[in-house]
Amino acid sequence: MTNFRLCVLLALSTGCASMKQNDSDPQHSSSKIEQLAAKLAPCDLAEMAMGLASDPQVKSASTEFPETALYVTLVEDPHRQDRVRFAAALVLKSRAETADPQATAQVFATALQKNLIGYAYPWGRLWAEGDPLGPLGATLVAIGRPAVPALAALLGDTAPRDSYLGSEEATEMAMRRYRVKDFAAFYLARIIGVELPWQPDLANRDEAIAKLRAKL
Repeated sequence: MTNFRLCVLLALSTGCASMKQNDSDPQHSSSKIEQLAAKLAPCDLAEMAMGLASDPQVKSASTEFPETALYVTLVEDPHRQDRVRFAAALVLKSRAETADPQATAQVFATALQKNLIGYAYPWGRLWAEGDPLGPLGATLVAIGRPAVPALAALLGDTAPRDSYLGSEEATEMAMRRYRVKDFAAFYLARIIGVELPWQPDLANRDEAIAKLRAKL
């Protein structure tokens, strides 16, 4: 009986050791990262950005892949698709978790520059009444100084970002002629603590942005 019990204990011990080895196996982790990347690639980024923790895609990813390290790895990997890195960052945001601040800032800045969600409203209303930062702009401002390089790189980008929901709001915001550089400048002013007044005229706005750039 003693020998039998000893064999059982040895078998259980070996099994547990095998399980621990599998959990920490680099190949196993790499496989899960690839699976997560494949799941995030086709996601609707606009729905994720606005819904965050309440979005079904975010819930599904978090349930199937609960490990924070997987999302952090994707966010911090510059060789990954931009939309995959952004989706991973959105899941982390929904869970109040973070990756490297500079990497996260770069991912969000790239999403703004490349218009990955197709709308400007999650990035805020800037100088207009209402939410000035939006859920996405607030993330960049919360990162603070580590976000400065990624945002400063956008200060010359004149691509329009004026797509807002609702007929009245869409018309009003289109008249403001917001561009990528306007969002970047607005966030930067908040981060470094300087005033950046509203300038309806683009030439005057560009002059104010140039003065802001000199203070970075």
